[in-house]
Amino acid sequence: MTGVLTARDQWAIETMDRQIAVLDAAEAAIPSAVADPVRAGAGWLALARQAAGYERYLKPWIPGVGFDGAVPAIARHRSDLADRRALAAAALDGIDPATAEQARRRLGLRLAVVGKGGAGKTVLSSTIARLLARRGRSVLAADLDTNPGLAISLGMPPTEAGLPPQGVEEREGANYGWQLASGVSPAEAVERFSTPGPDGVRFLGVGKISSSLKLAAKRSVPAIVQILLGISSPDWDVVADLEAGPTTPFERYHGFASQALVVVGPAWRSGMTARRLLPMVADVDWRIVASQYRDEPDHHGLRPWARIPYDPAVRDAERRGLAPLDACPDAPAMVAVGGLVDRLLGG
Repeated sequence: MTGVLTARDQWAIETMDRQIAVLDAAEAAIPSAVADPVRAGAGWLALARQAAGYERYLKPWIPGVGFDGAVPAIARHRSDLADRRALAAAALDGIDPATAEQARRRLGLRLAVVGKGGAGKTVLSSTIARLLARRGRSVLAADLDTNPGLAISLGMPPTEAGLPPQGVEEREGANYGWQLASGVSPAEAVERFSTPGPDGVRFLGVGKISSSLKLAAKRSVPAIVQILLGISSPDWDVVADLEAGPTTPFERYHGFASQALVVVGPAWRSGMTARRLLPMVADVDWRIVASQYRDEPDHHGLRPWARIPYDPAVRDAERRGLAPLDACPDAPAMVAVGGLVDRLLGG
């Protein structure tokens, strides 16, 4: 270690400072347990989850991979995150079990959907998001795939734009050289830059790789990852459709999530991808979702938590560029996703 901070070190320290600002704001927003014990419990649960998400995101931040000068700051940050989790645990210990269970049920979901391309993860992501919104919940649906399709599956016009210029800024040392604009909090970014969709879902997408420069995606990906990591409100559900394959989980794009759905189809390559993904999402509560099966056997060692059957009506809706939930709301696959949402919510 030389004691000289590289641009990468400086970006890391700045990023951690922004994380602390999010945590401070979230802690300050928690009401008194006397005034509103359920909301207070949900607030403390959300704070603990927020700190855990930041800890997951920090896992690759180790000496020798570009963070040597930031090692002391990273150690302090990890200690601060542990302290926040301990503070939340102590507060939750003072809440009676019945109230704590109400708080847990009130807490918004943080869900990453991963799997091989073609397994049905985009249809699953969009349908989950809309069914949650139909229950009166605040929902953000995020497309982290640079071959985007989530907007169409939600029932929105296709978009390739990514975040607008005022939402991002170049930053030497940042991932891909871009980050969320300074002075814009993750909550403000959702309010300003997300697009309203059917059933009240809010949508963010990274944009499409459509040129050799890949500018829309390069500037939006790190900013949207920051946004997802920084949504601290206990009231929001966040559902993200990650890029097909293992690359984005390897890069910790799922760090915001407390749950991951690993979508696997009947093809052997889909099972192989799922097996590669599981170690990468092992730090969250993961579930296998068998999708598009007819009568094929399950993959060995990949026991499904939920099943979404092959459904010609859904395939037809996709070919026509329609949201399956609009085109065939009573189709077996849509009914199965409704049951999955019930289980996610503890019903």
